[in-house]
Amino acid sequence: MKGDFTRDSFGPKKNFSAVLMQQGRVTLDADFNEQSAIERHYLRTVTRDVIGPFAAPAGADGGFGLALDANNNLTIGSGRFYVDGILVENEIENCTYKTQPDFQVPVDDPLLQAMSGQGNTDASLSFWAYLDAWERHISSLEDDSISEKALGGPDTCTRAKVTWQIRALPLTRDMIKALAAAEKKYTDRIDALWAEKAQLEKKFQDATDSATQVSLLKQLQPVDEALTQLTRLSLLPVHQTLLGQLVGISNASMAARVNPGIKVEDACITPPASRYRGTENQFYRVEIHRGGAAGEATFKWSRDNGSVATSWLGATGGDLQVARTNGFSAGNWVELSDDSTDLLGQPGPLVQLVKVEGSTLSVDPATTLPPFGNYPANPKVRRWDHVATDAISLGADNAIPIQESPTGATGNQIVWLDLEDGVQIQFSAGGNYRSGDYWWFPARVATGNIEWPQDDDLNPQPLPPHGVHHHYATLGLVTRAKGKWNLQSLRCEFLPIFFCPSQPVAATGPRVVAGPILEVQPQGPQTTLRTAASAEKKPAPVKKAAKKKSG
Repeated sequence: MKGDFTRDSFGPKKNFSAVLMQQGRVTLDADFNEQSAIERHYLRTVTRDVIGPFAAPAGADGGFGLALDANNNLTIGSGRFYVDGILVENEIENCTYKTQPDFQVPVDDPLLQAMSGQGNTDASLSFWAYLDAWERHISSLEDDSISEKALGGPDTCTRAKVTWQIRALPLTRDMIKALAAAEKKYTDRIDALWAEKAQLEKKFQDATDSATQVSLLKQLQPVDEALTQLTRLSLLPVHQTLLGQLVGISNASMAARVNPGIKVEDACITPPASRYRGTENQFYRVEIHRGGAAGEATFKWSRDNGSVATSWLGATGGDLQVARTNGFSAGNWVELSDDSTDLLGQPGPLVQLVKVEGSTLSVDPATTLPPFGNYPANPKVRRWDHVATDAISLGADNAIPIQESPTGATGNQIVWLDLEDGVQIQFSAGGNYRSGDYWWFPARVATGNIEWPQDDDLNPQPLPPHGVHHHYATLGLVTRAKGKWNLQSLRCEFLPIFFCPSQPVAATGPRVVAGPILEVQPQGPQTTLRTAASAEKKPAPVKKAAKKKSG
C-alpha cells in the first residue's frame, strides 16, 4: 500500500472493535483506515472460521471451477470463492487460463507450453493448478475513475483491490512422494480410529452394568467425531502438501530504530533529547527490490511510503515525459513500472534523475532507458529516497544490497544500516526475500523517535514483512497421459447454513468435491490418493471381523 498515509495504527492483538470519533478533534486518515482494517479483520476472521481455509459456495454462484474445453483450453468458472476469509470474485464469462484479467501468462509458462503442443507430446505430464489471491493498492494512476473530475481530478482516497491469478506448477516426483506420505499418514489414522471404535463397541456389547456402558459411550463419542471430521476432509492432506510448496509471506524479518548514539545539542533545531534528526514527520517504507537471499537481494526505501509517483506519458532519448513533476528533484532514483510488472511481482529498473524541468524528468545520459512500449498498462514513475554514501554502495540494480546480522548477534555484532536522520534498520539472518516485501514505520519530530515494537529491554523487535501477503487454494490437477488431457477437480465447496422447515434438512458444512480416485503418473510409479468415499468403505472388514469374533 503506497498511499500518502500518516501511519498504520491497526493492531489485531489490541482487540479494538471500533474507532469512535470525538467532536471538535483533528481528523486523521489513520483513524478512518483503522476502522476499515478492524471491519475487514472481523469479517474475514468470521468467514474463515465458518467456511474453512478455502471453498466456493455450492451451486451456480460458486466460482473458479476448472474445466477443459474441446480445444484443451483450461477454463475458469465465474462466480465467488473464499480463501482465508477473503471474498474472491471472477466476473468474466468464458475466462481461460491464458486470458485472465490480472495475469499476463508468460510465454514460457510450463502448462501453457505443454497444452499448446510444445515439447514431447507423448510424455506423461501432471500440473497442479491453484488460486493466488492478494490485496493490491490502487491509486488514480492505476484507475483514473478514482479522481473526481469536478474538482480538477485531485488524488483523494486510494483503494485496496482483491486481485487473483490462477497459476499452475509441474507435479514433480518429490511432490508425488510427499503426497503419498501424506495419504499414508491419513489412512493410518483412519484405520487406527476404526480399530479403536471396534474395540470400544465390543466392550460395550460385553459390558453388564449401565455405568460401564455410559463410560464407553463417552469414549466412543470423540472417536466418531474424529472419523466424521477426517472423512469429510479426506483430501485436506493433499491440499496441505501441495500448498506447503508456496510462500504466503516471506520468512524475512527486519527491525528499526534511531541511532542511540546521536544527540542534537542545538535546541533551536529540535528538542535536546531528540534522536530522530528529521525536521518533518515521515512514514518510512523499506521495500525489497530484487528478491533472493542475502548477497543477492536488494532493497530501496522512501520517507513518504513510496507515494510520490506520476503517470509516465512517453520518452525521448533520456527524457521522461510525465503528468506532473511535483516531489521530484535532481539526484532522485526513480523506478519505471506499470500494471503488468506489478502483477507479476517484478521490480522496475531504477534510474537517476539529473534534471527536472516543466513536465520532463531527465535521467543520466549514460543510462539506457528501456523502451516505453515495454510498459503498456498504466506506466508510472515512482520516486525512492535511497542514495549512495561513503558507508553504503548501491548494487548493480541501483538498490542497496541487503546485509544481515549474524545468527545470535548482540551489541556491536548487529549490522545496522543507516537510512537518514538517525533512522537505522537491520535484517535478521537467514531471510529469503521476495520482491515487493515491505516494512513501514512512522518517525515523529515531537518524540524524536520512530514507532517500532520493543522488548522488555527496549531492544527493537524483528518483525516479518507487513505485506504483500498471498493467500492460496488448490483447484485441480491437469494431467496428460497417452496424448490426452484430463482434469481432476480438487476444489472445495460449502453448503449454506440455513434450511426451510417445510422441507427435509440437508447436511451442512464444508465438503470436498473430487473424483473417486486421484491417479498421477508424470514420470514414475502410479500414486493413488483415497477419497472420502473409499475412506468410509475401508473399515467395513474391521467391523465384520469384530462382530464375528464376539459372536
